[in-house]
Amino acid sequence: MKRNIFLGAIAIAAAVAGYFIPAVIVLLVAAIINLIQRRWGTDVNEAPKPSEMTVDELTAQYGEPEDVILLNAARANEALGVILAYKAFLVVEGRRIDKSDITGVTFNNSGTPYAPGEYQVIIATSSQGYLHVNAGYDAAWTKDVAEEIKKNL
Repeated sequence: MKRNIFLGAIAIAAAVAGYFIPAVIVLLVAAIINLIQRRWGTDVNEAPKPSEMTVDELTAQYGEPEDVILLNAARANEALGVILAYKAFLVVEGRRIDKSDITGVTFNNSGTPYAPGEYQVIIATSSQGYLHVNAGYDAAWTKDVAEEIKKNL
């Protein structure tokens, strides 16, 4: 979708600048891309991504967790809002991570001098690399979440 907006903006700029033929070509390319995306895009009946699942769907898949670590109260019923802790593994953003695979847990601020960013809990794993999980804009909350994850390891 962003690509179509970008191509449309280029076509309008080209038309304004007097390049009518390139503008028409860009608009045709955008229309063809849009048609292809609609025709062969995502299927409505396709299974949801793990991060789009609800906590109820995750518990139906993995069973009742021993502990639920809340990341974001506004997303408490979504996979992105909680970490489910089981005896041998964690479910982070809908993905199963064995506790033996986790090598460290910390947190950081993802903000820059130009834009505020959420604090993130960083889970280091030996097989999947680093997982950056958003936990909101409160440093103390994020620190507590990281400590809670460490307790469940």
